[in-house]
Amino acid sequence: MMLFIRMRKNLKLKWVVIAAVIIVAGIAMMAAKAGGVTADVYKVSKGEIRQYVEDTAQVLPLDKQTVYTDGSGKITEIRVDVGDKVSKGDLLLSLEKTDLELQLKDAEARIAAAKAQLSGTELINYANKIDLAKAAVEEAKVSYYSAQRNFTQAKELYEADAVSKDEFEKANDAYKAASAALNSASAQLEDVRQGAPEHLKNGYKAQLEQAVIFRDTILRSIQKQEVRAVMDGVIIEKLVDANSPAAPSAAVFVIGNVNNYKLEADILADDANKVKIGNEVEISGKAVDNAVLLGKVIKIAPAAKAMTSNLGVNQKRVPVTIELPGKTDLLKPGYSLDIKIITAVKNGIIKVPDSSVFEYKGSSHVFAVDNGKAVLRAVKKGLESDKHIEILEGLKEGETILVKPDNNIKEGAVIKPMVKK
Repeated sequence: MMLFIRMRKNLKLKWVVIAAVIIVAGIAMMAAKAGGVTADVYKVSKGEIRQYVEDTAQVLPLDKQTVYTDGSGKITEIRVDVGDKVSKGDLLLSLEKTDLELQLKDAEARIAAAKAQLSGTELINYANKIDLAKAAVEEAKVSYYSAQRNFTQAKELYEADAVSKDEFEKANDAYKAASAALNSASAQLEDVRQGAPEHLKNGYKAQLEQAVIFRDTILRSIQKQEVRAVMDGVIIEKLVDANSPAAPSAAVFVIGNVNNYKLEADILADDANKVKIGNEVEISGKAVDNAVLLGKVIKIAPAAKAMTSNLGVNQKRVPVTIELPGKTDLLKPGYSLDIKIITAVKNGIIKVPDSSVFEYKGSSHVFAVDNGKAVLRAVKKGLESDKHIEILEGLKEGETILVKPDNNIKEGAVIKPMVKK
């Protein structure tokens, strides 16, 4: 019996508490209606609104080129380091070329030998031979005239039966032999006067040409063992070390023009469709002392690429290139900057704080203040920025709305504008 009485007392106390809460809430609502709800308000006005895509971008030289090896072998010398200025044609590194240098010496020796042989066939070098040939001709003439006289005399004596036939024939043979010797000596003199035979000259010329080709081939191979700057600029990356091996087409340096820079940003694919070439870009960050620079989009990649964010999220992003405004001494390659790509701008439009618009029953609404009371108003949104929203329909310039309506504000509530200090 005691237990039953206690349970009834507890139940009665519970209802008393509930009734008290209802009474307090009612009093609060009456007070709200009587004194109003203090709220931050905004007078609708016209102005400018900017829609943008926000991200980060990396500073890169406007013009840069990767330098590759042409030859192969051990790297014997590196002449530059990151930050060094270079001019086009400067030697950057050398590969092993001892064997090639020995082959070059051999080729030079072959050229010298071929030149000497060819020089020996020139007419000036035949002066002594010509003198000797002339002397031989003179000697042959003496012998010829002597043989001719002997033959004439022998013939006369033979016809007078003063000498035998045998003696006559001997004189005749001697005369013929002297004539042949004179002809031979004269022919040799003519040959010597003309110089070396053409086939001999052509042979020596061919040897010289082959030696020069061999020499030039070795020189080209030596040139391949030397890596030179392909442009004026600064070494911004060194990709190899001395004494390490290098294969043909190995990347060894990156040279950049540090007088002008560009920005490279990877924009989320969902936002990239808003970005157009020529869009203005607001650039800021610690690297520019928190100033705001203005650039513009100059290139948009034709396709997205798969990337993993710092949080490990797989994303599709589109590379976008941004032009910087002239020379900026504060920037260095690799710096990271904040960017806002302005994708749309409207002037003279109705805009409201983004916090004033909320979704209700599937459409956008605001709380307008009409005759001091909150009135639910459906609106149609346009452009959206980080702080403002364009209102296409539902509001007029000069109207007052609540900046941050909350769940406690009901339609018809008396609004007491917040006094800003």
